[in-house]
Amino acid sequence: MFYKQSIDDIKLVILSLDGGLLDLNRLRFNYLKKICKSHDITITKEEFEKSLGNMETMYINLPIANDIVPDDLNKLIEHDLYEYAKLKPNSLIKEGTEDLLQFFKQKNIKIAVISTHKIKRAIQYLQLTRLYNHIDFVIGGDNNNLPLPDPSVLTITLEQLGVASNNALVIANYPNLLYAANRKFMNVIYLNDLCPATNSIISSAFKIAKNNLDVINIMLFARYDTMEMYSPLLGMSSDMPLPALKQTYKRLLKEYENDEQLIDLVNNTYQYFLNEILKKDSSTISSIFEEENKDTKKTNKSVDTNKTINETASNESNSKELVDHFEFNDVPEKTIHKKPTIKDDPEHINELMDIINGHSNQPVETENEINEVKTTKQEKRSFDSFLHFLYTLAVVALVSFIGLLVFVAFQDFINGPSVIASVIKMIIDIYVNIVLSIYTFIFNGLHHIISFIPDYNHLIMGNDFLSSLAIKLILFIIFNLIIVYVFKFGLSLLNEVEDEDELTEEN
Repeated sequence: MFYKQSIDDIKLVILSLDGGLLDLNRLRFNYLKKICKSHDITITKEEFEKSLGNMETMYINLPIANDIVPDDLNKLIEHDLYEYAKLKPNSLIKEGTEDLLQFFKQKNIKIAVISTHKIKRAIQYLQLTRLYNHIDFVIGGDNNNLPLPDPSVLTITLEQLGVASNNALVIANYPNLLYAANRKFMNVIYLNDLCPATNSIISSAFKIAKNNLDVINIMLFARYDTMEMYSPLLGMSSDMPLPALKQTYKRLLKEYENDEQLIDLVNNTYQYFLNEILKKDSSTISSIFEEENKDTKKTNKSVDTNKTINETASNESNSKELVDHFEFNDVPEKTIHKKPTIKDDPEHINELMDIINGHSNQPVETENEINEVKTTKQEKRSFDSFLHFLYTLAVVALVSFIGLLVFVAFQDFINGPSVIASVIKMIIDIYVNIVLSIYTFIFNGLHHIISFIPDYNHLIMGNDFLSSLAIKLILFIIFNLIIVYVFKFGLSLLNEVEDEDELTEEN
């Protein structure tokens, strides 16, 4: 299924949220590895990368699925990951992401974002990182589409934005997204994320990018690249038979395996001449694709879906060199017991950060750091609360004082005979009577219990320092301040209820 790829007439770019724009796949892997370690299970980046495609299926073929229900595992990781993201949103953004989005906007290229998880959560991540305004379309893994490498999510994206597949560019960062784009004959730039691109990936993509800034360079300069000058040096040309080209390619890879720059040159030259040969004779392409990817096809054995998944679930071949794992120190931690369900019970914020970032400290140091962070946060929270109180008090006092000035300025109108004036006066009288009645009840009641507390009349009339109007203004400011905080408390309760409902929906 090889075909000619180009970036000459791109009208739509499809980006991956997970590992493409944001560093979510690495964080998920770190957390998953921590969980697997507590169950004496080893997990590699290659295994995790091969499982990417949809939130419903990404954990079912991993060894941890024998101990933890995959759906519960997904809920736990996603809940804690989003809590971490709210603490450090800027740390999620991958290098060059904002520059890349700005580049596509300047080129008037539509931007679509695809996520392996829920659309709602994808939008929340984009809003959290302030990238949402750059995006034209978002699609996730919760809309009943078949999991990648089935191309249904790409088909929907093309239809929604009215772009042909040959005018679309997919920046894929995991194999299943690449294979789905290949099935739609879309142009693909493969972005290295968890693992480096294998030979089968290199031969299936237009170019390989190290980061998002590299994608910009490819968009700017790839069309001007020419490999003809390297033909006599490397012994590859567009006139060679395909088997000879492939044999030469493998020989060069082995010969220059210790020279990274030459390997990149060999890969790019091979891709160039391969495309040239396939352009001349596209009828021989299908067999090559099957040959190079026969070791990467993997049946999704744990999902009882329709036959399309089994026919299209192809993954990359095993890489010769394993990428170094994130190392974790042996730290006493809360063990996830082997049971059919997991409750969303996130640990301390600092421990959560350590888990997701792929490292943890020694037990004594961790406890000390947690205590220090707690103390600092408590002090900062107290100071922030005090500043917020002063700000609220100043605003309430200003509004109350302005209200008094307006009342004095328009007193003749308010006491006038018009209907509007009578309605306004009635509202003001009701408000004033309610407030003063409350204060009368409070002070008179306290005076009967504690004699040195003045009753209401004595408080208002018996003060030689402030006028009765000033005292009433102070009482109204206090009352209004209490009302503001009661209102804020009610809003916070509503927000907590909404968050619980949202979490229930996700679970």
